[in-house]
Amino acid sequence: MRFSVNRLALLLCFFVPSAVLAGPPAVLDGAFPSKDFSPVSRSYLHISDRGQLSYARFLYEAGDFKKAAREAARVIENFPLSPLKEEAHFMMADADLSAGLYREASIQFRQFLGNFIASPFAEQATLKLLEAQKRLDESREKPPEPLVMPSVPTAVQTTSTAGAPAMRAVQVMVFGGRDMTEVENEIQGLKEAGVDTIIFRVFHNRGDRFYRFIKPRVKEGVYFNTTRAPVVADALTPVLDCAHKNGMRVFAWMTSRYADYGIAWRDDIGCRGYDVDKREITRCKGLDMFSEEAVRHLEGLYRDLASHDIDGILFQDDLVLKYNEGFGPHAAELFRKENGTDVFPEELYIRRPGSAAIFYTPRFWEWAAWKNRRLLGVAKRLKEAASEVNPRTRFAINLMYEAVTSPSNALAWLSQDIERAMEAGFDYYAVMAYQRQMADELRLTPDEAGDMIEGMAREASRIVEKPERVLIKLQTIDWTTGHPLNDADVVGLLRRIKGSYGVSLAVVPYRAGFPFNELGGAAKGFASLD
Repeated sequence: MRFSVNRLALLLCFFVPSAVLAGPPAVLDGAFPSKDFSPVSRSYLHISDRGQLSYARFLYEAGDFKKAAREAARVIENFPLSPLKEEAHFMMADADLSAGLYREASIQFRQFLGNFIASPFAEQATLKLLEAQKRLDESREKPPEPLVMPSVPTAVQTTSTAGAPAMRAVQVMVFGGRDMTEVENEIQGLKEAGVDTIIFRVFHNRGDRFYRFIKPRVKEGVYFNTTRAPVVADALTPVLDCAHKNGMRVFAWMTSRYADYGIAWRDDIGCRGYDVDKREITRCKGLDMFSEEAVRHLEGLYRDLASHDIDGILFQDDLVLKYNEGFGPHAAELFRKENGTDVFPEELYIRRPGSAAIFYTPRFWEWAAWKNRRLLGVAKRLKEAASEVNPRTRFAINLMYEAVTSPSNALAWLSQDIERAMEAGFDYYAVMAYQRQMADELRLTPDEAGDMIEGMAREASRIVEKPERVLIKLQTIDWTTGHPLNDADVVGLLRRIKGSYGVSLAVVPYRAGFPFNELGGAAKGFASLD
C-alpha cells in the first residue's frame, strides 16, 4: 500500500493518549434529506495508543488470542513513537503463543528480545521463547493426524451463506423515472451494462426524496405493503416485477433501529443514551434494541417485507449503538440477567482533571462487546423472521469502513465487529468504502484512499474467507456538496479492485449517466437470477 503509515500515525497521535469520546461519531449510510447525499459531519477522534492497547488486552483476556495479536500489532504500526510499543510487542508475541501459533510466537519473541533487551518483560519473553520453541519442535516431531472428512447430509442446506454468488450492484436512493415505463428503461440499461442486482430503498424518512413514479400517501414510512408501519406507497412490487422480468435480483434496503415509523412517540420502547457532559440518561433516536416489544415489532415488519418476492435484504447501517447509547431499563435488566452484575455509565468513562476529554475504562470494552452481541442477536432474529416467509432470502449487513481498518474504533463508536458479524452468518458483508469520505476524514490523497480500500478488500476477504461475499461499496457523488464525482476517478478505483480481488462490488448511489458497464463488464462468475 502506498499510503504513509507515519502520516496516519501522526494523525492518530495528534489526539489525547487514550480512547477519547467526541461527537457526532458517524453519518449513517441512508436516504438523505432533500437530495441523495449526506452532509458529512463525521469528525470524531480516533482510538489512541493507550486505548488501542486496552482493546488488545480486552481481547486477550477474553481468549480471542489471534485477534488480540493483530490489535496489539496496530499499536506498533499506527503509533511507532509510542512508549507503549514495547508492551504491545510483548502482548502480540504472547497472544501468538496462546493461540498455538508457535512459529510466529518464536519469531516475535526473538524480535522483542533484540529490540528491548533491557525491558522488564525480557525475562518473561525469554521463558516464553523457550516454551514456543519447545512446542514448535514437538509439533514437528508429531506425525500428522489422518484426514477424516465429516459426514454431511446433502438433502438439507442449513445455511443461506453457501453459494452466495458474486454481486455487481447499484444502490438506489431514487430512480430518475417519472413513471414505471421510464424506470424500466433505466433497469434495462443496467442489465445491458452487466449489473445483476438492484439494492432498492424501501424506507422513507421525513425530508427524503420520494420516488417520482409513486404518489406518496404519508411523509414517512415504508415502500411495501404492511399493517405495521405507515405505507408511503407500494414502490417495491412494481420494481420487483420489472427487475425480475429483466433477469435482475432485488435486495430490499431496510432500516432496523430507526424503523419506528408510526410509533416514534413510544418512549417506553425508545432508545436510551447517556449525556456524558450532563451525566444523565437521555432519549436517543430510534427503537430500543434491548426491548423485547421493539424487536418483536421489527420481526413482524421484516416478515411483511419478505412476503414480497425479494431476493435479499440489506440491513441499513442504523443497526449500531454509539459509544454512549444502549442504556435504559431494558438494557439494564438484560445485562444483569446475562452477566450477573449491573453496569452503570460512570463505570465506563474516566474524566481527568483539567481536561475535557473522556476516556474508556476496561469495563467499557466488556460493555461494547456485549452490545455488539445483542445487535447481532437482533439481526439473527430478523433474518429468521424473514426466512420463515421467504426461505430463499439472502442477507447483507452494512459495515462502516472502520470495521476493517480500525476494529477498536468500530467496536467503541458503533458496536460493530466484522469478525463477530462473520460468525452470525450473513451472505454478504457490505463495507462502506466511500473513497471521498475516507479521504476527507483521514486526510488522505485519492491514491492513498484507493490503496487503503485495496487493503480493506484484502483484509475483509481474509476474514470472510470467500471474497465474493465481501461487497465493497464505492460512492458516486460527494456527500458534502451533492455533486457527482468524476466518473474517471470512480472507474479507475473500480478497475483496481476488480483487477486484484474477487470481491462483489456496488456503487452508491445510482445516478443516471454513470458508466455502469465498468461495474459489471469484467465480473467473473457472473450469476443470473436464481
